[in-house]
Amino acid sequence: MVEVPEDIEIEDLPFTHARIKRMIRDEASDGQYVRGNVYYGLNLLLGQIAEEIISSMMETEAAYVEKHHLDHAARKYEKVENIIKEKERVSRKLEALSADIEKLSREVQQSDL
Repeated sequence: MVEVPEDIEIEDLPFTHARIKRMIRDEASDGQYVRGNVYYGLNLLLGQIAEEIISSMMETEAAYVEKHHLDHAARKYEKVENIIKEKERVSRKLEALSADIEKLSREVQQSDL
């Protein structure tokens, strides 16, 4: 959970506040409103993620930080996306199995008549 301090100032945010607001507003539906603490919270969350990735990249002993260092540091977040996709796939498969079971159950009940 992202903690958004009551007294947070725009200058304290890791990324440009206007850019975060614009990104959210671009995705919001007409008539959909977003509370101010959502903008701040997303900004702080993205800052935490960036700090974690940067910290991980800088653990290298190499003289140059390369793209593969970024890829390795960000792998954790890509795995989350893959897990979510796999969860959705399994959920769809379970729904299909459930429908098959219901169909077979109806057929068994009809054959007992």
